[in-house]
Amino acid sequence: MTKIRPEVVNRRIESFEKRFGQAHLYLAYHAAFPIALTPDLLYRLWANFQRDIHGAVLNIPWIAVADLLLSSLCDEVGHELYEMDLALRNVLLSRLQEDKNFGQQRINELSEFLLDYVRQKLKSDDPDTQEFAQAQHWIALAYTRPTQVAHELALAFSKLDLKDKANLVRLASLTETFAEPLAEFQPLLIYARGMAKFARAGNLTDAEPQFDELVEGGKQIQVAGVSLLLPEQIRSSPTTPKPLQTFQFEVVTVNVRGTITKRRNCQANYFVENVGNGATLEMVQIPGGTFTMGSPTTEAQRLDNEGPQHQVTVPMFFMGKYEVTQAQYQAIMGNNPSCFKGETRPVEQVSWDEAIEFCKKLSQKTGRTYRLPSEAEWEYACRAGTTTPFYFGETIITDLANYYGHYTYASAPKGQYRQQTTNIGQFPPNSFGLYDMHGNVWEWCLDIYNNNYNRVPTDGSAWVSENDHDSRIMRGGSWDSYPRKCRCAYRVRNARADRGNDVGFRLVCAVV
Repeated sequence: MTKIRPEVVNRRIESFEKRFGQAHLYLAYHAAFPIALTPDLLYRLWANFQRDIHGAVLNIPWIAVADLLLSSLCDEVGHELYEMDLALRNVLLSRLQEDKNFGQQRINELSEFLLDYVRQKLKSDDPDTQEFAQAQHWIALAYTRPTQVAHELALAFSKLDLKDKANLVRLASLTETFAEPLAEFQPLLIYARGMAKFARAGNLTDAEPQFDELVEGGKQIQVAGVSLLLPEQIRSSPTTPKPLQTFQFEVVTVNVRGTITKRRNCQANYFVENVGNGATLEMVQIPGGTFTMGSPTTEAQRLDNEGPQHQVTVPMFFMGKYEVTQAQYQAIMGNNPSCFKGETRPVEQVSWDEAIEFCKKLSQKTGRTYRLPSEAEWEYACRAGTTTPFYFGETIITDLANYYGHYTYASAPKGQYRQQTTNIGQFPPNSFGLYDMHGNVWEWCLDIYNNNYNRVPTDGSAWVSENDHDSRIMRGGSWDSYPRKCRCAYRVRNARADRGNDVGFRLVCAVV
């Protein structure tokens, strides 16, 4: 798995297209998706992908299979086994995704095709065939279910003997080939690079820079929800796990008129993450459980995309006590794009991709995997055990949240329209100890938008394998939202590039 220089990559691709034509290059785009190629696999790609996503015929000749395998785009690495250089694969896949005739829809189709192809081979008794099929299985999922692949790779690392240097190098190299689709899982990629250097050198001299990014003298680290051991030389020093603290808070319940009818005291566990520049992040422990996602057909002002209701089981995780603040964003990203300035106000005017980049940088800095919540995690955390439209009851009032208060829900009175964000933590939290889950700023989720919950995952994971990948889900409503849009079940589709002054985000972290 080498990485040739960008100018060499471009020269090889241009030379291939000049010699064989665009139709051959289309086959090369598709051939870049599997991690390795056999003549049989490439022939099946040729046979199954003769049209673009609009139905136009690509006119790829059958001889293109042989031409590609024998070209400078492929290297023979075994008997009837070929690979593309990683840098070359990444360029071809980027072109496939950017081409309006293929895009993410074709990536999804290739994923399903490759999963079908390897399904039988995973049942083989031949270890080499099983290994080949497992690698193909991971690449088939990496672009559509990256969280699952990161978890499975971390599990594979956890099962390896640290003395098994050959398999450590093999798995680390394999993980590196997924660097593009698994970019949000920086701790896993850093761990793999460190283990590869450790295995090759037999000591920590070369590997220490990687491990220093993940842990300060601990016995193990958490990567994608899996505990991974470090080499014996590092494990000699005492462990320093993140300590959990407890905080108390008051939760209120209102009736349909917005009158507070109940007050109760609750407590929750959390840990504090130092993000730099004097800013800290408080992550609250959300207990695992099963809940009913979506709204009942009887709920006032509900939309069809909030159903059908279904049961979802969510594992334990940690979620930001507050929306990400401007001070936290400044500490990690080095800038503050917000319209309504204030260190303890939520950051806004942040696109989905910028929120993802924040998560990557924070993960790299801390050695823990931070990400956006799945839509199921968000609604589960928002409801906090309730089934009403809002976590504090049947309606919403401006004493409890920041929204467009000139409009009402149920029988509540009109209230204040603040026309801007407010400082975090100004209003009562829900029973999990989370603040501002209704209003203030919309919160990005990992999921793409689907117009109903048919075929939705029921394990709390994000739904990322269908429909338009240029759009993502936002939840919670904002300072400028009608009250109905602040409900627990309300979901809205938004362009991932949008940077509205009512758009922010909240973080999730796997088990510490």
